Amino acid sequence: MPNQSDYPDQSQEPTRTDEAPPFGRSWRILYAVVLLNLAVLVVLFYIFTRAFA
Repeated sequence: MPNQSDYPDQSQEPTRTDEAPPFGRSWRILYAVVLLNLAVLVVLFYIFTRAFA
């Protein structure tokens, strides 16, 4: 049977999972910027591939 010391201390403040990202206003904006960056890179690499083929 588990004793009290087997459980984590309940007096600790729970960790926050809804913290703001390191920069930007929200995670949604940060993810949109990352996906937009990926799309721009794909298009640029496609253009470079066609231009220098």
